[in-house]
Amino acid sequence: MLTWVRRENNVELQDWEDLAALKQLFIYQQLVDYVHLNLEQSLNTFFNQTKLDYIFLCYCTTNNFLFSDQWQNEDIKALHQIIFTNKQIKSLLQHLAQKLRLVKEVIFTRNFRVAIVYFYKKCILNLHSLLPESNPFLFNTLNTNQKVLFNQVQRMIDVWRTANNIPYFFTKEQIYFLTNQIEMIYQLFIPEIDITIVTNTISEYESIALKLTTTFNHYKLNPKVFMINAENIEQLYQNKNTIVLIHPKFVTFIDETKLLASSPIIKLAIDYLPTYQEQLIQLFKQFNNRSFLALLN
Repeated sequence: MLTWVRRENNVELQDWEDLAALKQLFIYQQLVDYVHLNLEQSLNTFFNQTKLDYIFLCYCTTNNFLFSDQWQNEDIKALHQIIFTNKQIKSLLQHLAQKLRLVKEVIFTRNFRVAIVYFYKKCILNLHSLLPESNPFLFNTLNTNQKVLFNQVQRMIDVWRTANNIPYFFTKEQIYFLTNQIEMIYQLFIPEIDITIVTNTISEYESIALKLTTTFNHYKLNPKVFMINAENIEQLYQNKNTIVLIHPKFVTFIDETKLLASSPIIKLAIDYLPTYQEQLIQLFKQFNNRSFLALLN
C-alpha cells in the first residue's frame, strides 16, 4: 500500500483540494481506526498524520472492496456532493453536455454517477498516468457504434484535459471505461422498435405480438396492428421506421414497392417464426444501431 512513499523526501498532499471534504466521510475514520488496530500493531510502527493521509490517498485512487458493505445512502449523497462540485468534474460534465446528446437525462442515472465517481478516482492529483489498469483494451474488438462513441469521448477528454491544465494523457483503458458506462446508459434511451403486424383478425395479431415480445424479450419491441380489411392501405405505405410483418396469404393485397425504404417487410406466419428468428434479430440490431447513432449525432 505504501510503495509510492519516497523514503528520502516527505510526501505532502497539500495540493489535494478535496482532501479535507473527503476526510469528513465515514471511510476516513474507519480507515484510520483500521490502521491503528491492525497495521501499526502488526508492523510495530506508528503512522503520523501525513502517512495516514497518504494511505487514504491509496484507498481513494484504487478499486477495492474495503468498507464497501458499509455505505449508506447519506454517505453516497455526501460523496456525490464532493465529486460533482469539484471544478474538474463540473468542467467534464460541461464538455460532455456539449458533445453528447441526452446528457441532462443521463447524469441523473445511477450508472452514470457511479462511472463519474470511478473516473474521479483516476483524476486525484493527476495520478491517472501512474494507476495500473487490470483489463487490456483492444480497439479492434469494438463494434462500429462503440468505436464512434469511443472516438467522441476520447476527443472530448483531450479537449477537457487541455482546458483544465491536466498534464498527462489518459490511457485508452481509462477512456474506454467511461465510454462503456455511457454506452450502457444510452442503451436505456434507445426508442422501441415499431413492428406493424398486417392481419385481418385481432386474435392473430395478439398471438404474433405475444410470441415476438416473449421470444425477443431483450429487445424493446412495440407491436402495432394494421387491419388489412378495415384500414386504408395507403396508411401502411406512409409508415416510417417500422418492420412490417405480413402473413404470406395477404401479400397480394399490398404493393411492396410503395413501402418506404426505412420499413422492411417480412412475410411471416406465426407457425414459422423460428425460421425467421435470425432475420428478425438482424433487423432489430440494425434498428437499434440506427437509433444509437442518432443519439450520438
